[in-house]
Amino acid sequence: MNKDMIIDADVCEKLEGWDEEDVGKIIPLRITANGTYRNEMIVEVFCQFCGAEFIGPSREAGGFIGGHECLHAWQVRKDLGREDGLVE
Repeated sequence: MNKDMIIDADVCEKLEGWDEEDVGKIIPLRITANGTYRNEMIVEVFCQFCGAEFIGPSREAGGFIGGHECLHAWQVRKDLGREDGLVE
């Protein structure tokens, strides 16, 4: 994809501090220690287990959901007294 190409959407100039008004907007360029992101959407997600919420770039939203899934699986395993790493 051409680095100057921006998909047709509202652009978000913020690089942090996103809120409900930013959801659905695109960050044209975001550079982090892990890489460079282009045309990344701001999304709002929540954990179905505990209700925690996240608003921010889609990459971090995936980490938020995955992290909560691992945390809650660990909590359930602990509560069930399982030692074999499996959850029911």
